[in-house]
Amino acid sequence: MEHLIVDPLDAVISEFERLVDEIVAKIGATTRPEVEFPSKFAFVTARLHKLRPSPEAVAETLRGRRFEYLANVRLENMYLNADVDVRRLAVALFDSVRSAGEKYGYSARCKVGRFLVEHTSANPLHPLHVGHGRNAVLGDSLVRLLRFCGNDVEVHFYVDDCGSQVMYAALGYEAVSEEVNKMVERGVKPDLAVGYVYSVATAIAEINRLKRLAEGQSDEKRREILAEIDEWMGVIKRHMDAEPELTNLLAERLGRRDLFTEAAELNRLYERGDLQARAKVRAVVDLVLKGQRATLERLGIAIDKWDYESELAVWSNKAVELVEELKRRWPSYIENKEGAVVFRADKFVEDFNLREELDLPKFIPPVTLTRSDGTTLYVTRDVAYALWQAQHAVDKVVRVISSEQTHEQAHVKIILYALGHKEEAKRIVHYSYEMVNMPGMKMSARRGQYVSLDEILDEAAERSAEMVKEKDRETAAVIGEKVGVGAVRYFYLSASPRKPIDFKWDVVLNMRSNSGPFLQYTYVRAASILEKAGEAPEAAPSVPDSLPPEERDLVVRLAMWPRVVASAVKDLRPDYISDYLNSLALLFNSYYEKYPVIKAEGDVRRFRLALVNVVRITMKNGLEILGVPVLSRM
Repeated sequence: MEHLIVDPLDAVISEFERLVDEIVAKIGATTRPEVEFPSKFAFVTARLHKLRPSPEAVAETLRGRRFEYLANVRLENMYLNADVDVRRLAVALFDSVRSAGEKYGYSARCKVGRFLVEHTSANPLHPLHVGHGRNAVLGDSLVRLLRFCGNDVEVHFYVDDCGSQVMYAALGYEAVSEEVNKMVERGVKPDLAVGYVYSVATAIAEINRLKRLAEGQSDEKRREILAEIDEWMGVIKRHMDAEPELTNLLAERLGRRDLFTEAAELNRLYERGDLQARAKVRAVVDLVLKGQRATLERLGIAIDKWDYESELAVWSNKAVELVEELKRRWPSYIENKEGAVVFRADKFVEDFNLREELDLPKFIPPVTLTRSDGTTLYVTRDVAYALWQAQHAVDKVVRVISSEQTHEQAHVKIILYALGHKEEAKRIVHYSYEMVNMPGMKMSARRGQYVSLDEILDEAAERSAEMVKEKDRETAAVIGEKVGVGAVRYFYLSASPRKPIDFKWDVVLNMRSNSGPFLQYTYVRAASILEKAGEAPEAAPSVPDSLPPEERDLVVRLAMWPRVVASAVKDLRPDYISDYLNSLALLFNSYYEKYPVIKAEGDVRRFRLALVNVVRITMKNGLEILGVPVLSRM
């Protein structure tokens, strides 16, 4: 792939840089200012304020100079500016596309190394919900972006199969496994079926725990507890409406049991590797993962490795060993609080001035490593997993985890550093993202209040099928599914990961701009123009002497594509791709409405067909990076 080092802007910017170098040398300066190519304008610029060259020195450098890609070079308010010869840039664009072919967009800048990307990693308790969708799609698009550029990428899913929540699901499933299996046989997704069990079992456990807690309390405290019990009773009622038979069985078989204590004991046995406990827990975990895997596959997402927390951090004893090692190395930063082991990460960071070195947030709290009974906590086990990840032969470990875990992920890096794994800590990237809001709905997975990703995809497919101009209902359904998947995926990628997003159907399925269907339609339109033309576009067409403004803009925008890809890789930002594709689609559709392509004649027709072909290739590669299905018709 190395021969695909193609970027039509390279020659433009190199020519401008040589000019800046000459000016710098002429005035005896030692540093060259950065050269920029503003995205909305066909010119290059360099800020010379610190150098302050005289207009005479610049004029002397420019005197008699002939440029290949630049025009109207001038000094304006200490900015050296130059317009781009768009006709010459168009030639460079077609040369690049002829060299790269269908791989246009790749350049040497974006092949940067080897990566391990961990994403989704949802708890194995229920279906993936609308919030998990952002994690999964962000992670998968990062993988696609990196692989488009030829980087080696391995994709991991961390299976959090320890903890009391998993044990509630396991105990519930054990009580009604025959009924759950029957539900699955009749077509209910296994993760959905287990989701019902988990939520009802959790509600029963909490109700019984709260009833015991209410004994001997003051009237005011008892009223607070009873109000909380009523909330959990509401959870059971909601599930009674959805699955009455299953909910009744769970209430009958679990109602009198102390699930809170049973779950703690099962978790203790599971962490010890007890064979019976392993069989109970893995039965329900693997059932949920089967359903979650089907949802991911529907979104076009593949996982290379499924990493079980129990195997990598608990049964291996790695988490416990890490705690003991930390206590041995840094006793002055260890505190004992009612039997729990606490590491003063806040003090450690300040004493060793690690905030900038490890790219840490401003506030770092202390971190509890073990409970009073000696069992490890999530963050401790996550340190063991992170160390296992970072010891792979990779340049970066990218962990796609919500911003809610900012402190936990900071703790992971701090503890690794404290244990002597400094380089491993630096290789870890917490790829943080914000939440997805469903206006008017408060979500809680424990209470069974969430919108599953399957529900979103089903409705997206149904709405999309109605939009498709296809008489045959089966064909419309097939296309609708792909349009729906594209709509949902693009929605998650249409904003910066650091911004919360509101899920609204009028935005998700907007056919006029900034949506998956809009981009799919633009690609279909470009491909259809070429098909109707009845001839293959020329690889190196003649460029007309005069290009209208929209055509000039289209040439410049297409020439920027390799740099957009490289920038997205550098910053790990697939939303750069979605933003670029939307702007390209808006520009191309506006251009096509105004200027004929097939009905044009001679060199103009051949030039425009070649330009449409570059739009087709660019849209196709961009859609594949985003994971939005590429359609032949719509």
